[in-house]
Amino acid sequence: MNNRERLIDLMSEHNLDRLKIADMIKVKRDTIDHWLLPHESHHHEEVPDMALELLEMKLQFGELPKEQKT
Repeated sequence: MNNRERLIDLMSEHNLDRLKIADMIKVKRDTIDHWLLPHESHHHEEVPDMALELLEMKLQFGELPKEQKT
């Protein structure tokens, strides 16, 4: 599984949209959009390992986006 596929899985598992992920890992939403484009797309960018690891750590240790905190 590549990083793009893992990101899509995390989005589905945790009911996260692109804006929530961008907020959690401190990147622009456009960056998330580019990561999720098909590899064949001219604007596709690879998901950096560090971004995926940061997101996984925040999800593991209970860091939720601001709007989901209770």
